[in-house]
Amino acid sequence: MSQSGATRIVVVGGSAAGPKAAAKARRMDQHAQITIIQRSPDLSMASCGYPYYVGGFFDDRNQLLCTPTGVVRDPKFFLNAKGIDALTETEVVAIDRAGKVLKCRDLKEGREFEVGYDKLVLATGANPIMPPVPGIELDGVTTLQSMRDADFLRKIRDEREIERAVVVGGGLIGVETCEALELAGIQMTVVEMLPQILMFLDWELAKLVENHMREKGSHIVTENPVAAFLGENGKLTGVKLRNGTELPCQLAVVATGVRPNSKLAAEAGLEVGKTGGIVVDEYMQTSDADIYAAGDCIEVPQLLTGQKVHAPFGDLANIEGRVVGINITTGNHAKFPGTYQTGVCKVFDYTAGSTGLSESAAQRAGFETITALTAAPDKPG
Repeated sequence: MSQSGATRIVVVGGSAAGPKAAAKARRMDQHAQITIIQRSPDLSMASCGYPYYVGGFFDDRNQLLCTPTGVVRDPKFFLNAKGIDALTETEVVAIDRAGKVLKCRDLKEGREFEVGYDKLVLATGANPIMPPVPGIELDGVTTLQSMRDADFLRKIRDEREIERAVVVGGGLIGVETCEALELAGIQMTVVEMLPQILMFLDWELAKLVENHMREKGSHIVTENPVAAFLGENGKLTGVKLRNGTELPCQLAVVATGVRPNSKLAAEAGLEVGKTGGIVVDEYMQTSDADIYAAGDCIEVPQLLTGQKVHAPFGDLANIEGRVVGINITTGNHAKFPGTYQTGVCKVFDYTAGSTGLSESAAQRAGFETITALTAAPDKPG
């Protein structure tokens, strides 16, 4: 407890789940001393909107950071509107569970300091998976995982100097990034190592999306992964595929998925599951009763199979954050049962979505499947 007797709640991570947990905790406990510690300069980033910002659907980057009324969620906002301290550009380097202390580093000044807690929330997100191929370090190879990435790709879009780009990975982010840059006049190629793009869809539906992307000018390559990034003088000049094909390009966006950022938790001795995510129960409580976790850093039950999965979706992160905010202030009352894994994305003129298991995923899980395919308008009338 603090000297005033207020509960000290510290949240590590300031994207989706973390700020949601902090805000809910404040609504449940007006006296708690709440602190958010965030490694990046920004808070409450709407990361699902990154491809749309890159694509020019809106121009003001603050729309990725602001409330519905247009107020940017920066440390001043959190302090004045919610009574929450927010430390940005600050890294938590270790957790002393016995002493209930976080060891922190100010990334601007290099200063190290400690922050005590009574209840700790880990919302450390996920890290992009980078393929272990030569040339990955070349200038021109990037991801779309952070505001910094979004700013970089938006600058490329606005400058309109790059003619060809490759997206490595045909999942949600890869497909949306392809559309964003294609609409900017860049000749796009999506390279997917698996037999189809958007693996959460049945293959028939994925093929419809693929054909639509081709109609819009994008090239799609499947079952032919990247073998190397090619460059001259440290700059990207092309991508080499496994079959030897070389694709000239000046930009490559790696969108091959993410893995839970559970390093801090693991080093503190918290239980980490087979997916790499922090193990939590239905109350979002970790193997330490005073530490909770939410968002892309955890694993959760898949409600159809009962298996633990990594489900890095913004809607789930916000729900999990609310559950944490309730439980760290009032005891374990709220529950998060798991996910059916619903995903949706915009692909040019199409909207592609899925909930539950695809046919192939259901078969792998041991279910007998019956399928039906219908063709009908997606709007009433």
